[in-house]
Amino acid sequence: MITTADVQRYADAIMVMIKEDQETGQVPRDASSWDEIDDTVDENDYCRRAGLPSGDPEATELRDAVTDEITRRLSRAEGGPWSVTWTHPDGHEVNIGRTAGYATRAEADTVGSDYQAEHGGSYQVQVSG
Repeated sequence: MITTADVQRYADAIMVMIKEDQETGQVPRDASSWDEIDDTVDENDYCRRAGLPSGDPEATELRDAVTDEITRRLSRAEGGPWSVTWTHPDGHEVNIGRTAGYATRAEADTVGSDYQAEHGGSYQVQVSG
């Protein structure tokens, strides 16, 4: 059974490693998601070094919960998560994008801008929650 305490413990250990790698320049200081971490280093190494179990469905579920928690922490460091509201040319508003929000304002701006270019109207980016 996966517990919140397990998720927090592994996320704490991995965040220490990420912060160390940010201090040395191996990981960008503005990395705000697990995917951005994976772009610069082997994220599996963090999981191995933290002792995160692997190989069975419960271990996969735990790993997913830990990486979601890490993304949540990193995005909060960037002031997020960010959401995008698109306003249709007729005036009605629609929330666009991911339920969890976007990790960075730049990512949310890109989504809004692309949506606006395709559908017209306008968009607004704001901190979710």
